[in-house]
Amino acid sequence: MKTYCKPAKVNVESAEFNSVAVHKAFAGKLNKREFRRLLTDTGLVTAADIASERVNNSVSKLLPAIDAVAAQMTERIRNRDLKLKPVRQFQRVDGISQKMRDLNQESADQQVLEYICVEALMPLFKAKILPCQCGSIPERGQTAGKRQIERILRKKYHCDKLDVIKGDIRHAYQSVTVECVMKLLRRDIGKNKPLLWLVEATMGNYPDGRLMIGGYLPTWLFNYVMSYVLRYMLSIHRERRGVRHNFCWGCVCYADDFAIFGKRSNLIRAMKETTRWCKQTLSLEIKGVWNMAYFVSYYAEKQQYGNRKEGSKKRTPGIDMVGYVVRRTYTIIRGKIFVRIRRQILRASRELETIGYIPWWRAYKIVSYYGWLKNSDSQKFRIKYGVKKIMKAAKRSVSIRGKKITEEAIRNERKLCCQAC
Repeated sequence: MKTYCKPAKVNVESAEFNSVAVHKAFAGKLNKREFRRLLTDTGLVTAADIASERVNNSVSKLLPAIDAVAAQMTERIRNRDLKLKPVRQFQRVDGISQKMRDLNQESADQQVLEYICVEALMPLFKAKILPCQCGSIPERGQTAGKRQIERILRKKYHCDKLDVIKGDIRHAYQSVTVECVMKLLRRDIGKNKPLLWLVEATMGNYPDGRLMIGGYLPTWLFNYVMSYVLRYMLSIHRERRGVRHNFCWGCVCYADDFAIFGKRSNLIRAMKETTRWCKQTLSLEIKGVWNMAYFVSYYAEKQQYGNRKEGSKKRTPGIDMVGYVVRRTYTIIRGKIFVRIRRQILRASRELETIGYIPWWRAYKIVSYYGWLKNSDSQKFRIKYGVKKIMKAAKRSVSIRGKKITEEAIRNERKLCCQAC
């Protein structure tokens, strides 16, 4: 059996190897007090030096300090003593679903160690995480997931009768135990004992011994565990006259949500077998309520489009996933998200008419929502509500606000430099 992350290439007891991951961990985080404290504790840089470097866009003093942090972390790993602070737990209401989410906040030390773990495990992640997985992975995301679904419906199986079943894992992160993850890692890594110890020791600080929401390492590890579920699901088949017939013709996965495409009877069998296997092998539970849809042909969609022009409110079946509803010929935004976008556009239009500009706090929302409109078939909506004009005003407000924040930050940094001097 092939193993990955071999000690000859992945050495977490080497400061030179860990330095790359530590530099990534500090990228964009110098505005956080905890990360600045890590640098000042090395004795190579002061708070005034950090402020001066940030004002002058220089890194001459920061780079040696970050390398020193990498050396300190490496020394902890060699001594097998990480000394991590407990993780802070809190709850937050999800803005769209209104669900109460259990979130966690880690110390700066633990975040840096998680970057080291991910960098060391990257050969394994690249080999195991499937192309159909697009959640929390760089250069993939909701847009990539939408494109994969469109490719399956419109190019790969555009002439076939096609069904889809959408399912998800119950309490996804909280259901994946540290013991389950380590069992898989020991199988796939094998000989690299220092790396196995580091990952296990880092996860040993997680509450209740389970993956936590909000961590850098848990997002990669969950995708890694989820790849086993998808791989098993895609492997289910039957043979007839020596020819293999897969039950699942295609798959798209976004975090714990997944959709499989094929014939309905085969998909139901695949879901039942996968549910049983997940429970026995990984202690994961796939929810018993599935969303099923049957995609109509191009001709039926064209006919329905004509009916909608005449006043019909009906739509053909589609798959609601990654924030979009995708059909054979067009893609629209999920209803709940669309309502929020339309509401903000109407309010921004009203403010633009009455006060002549869009407040910065609303402008930030509109700019963030524009991706949904750009990546869906929303041309008529954009024309009807004058989205182009509103976006131009929103970007102007965001730009002005950004310049004010930058100027204020520079003034504060200079004051700090003067006080230190």
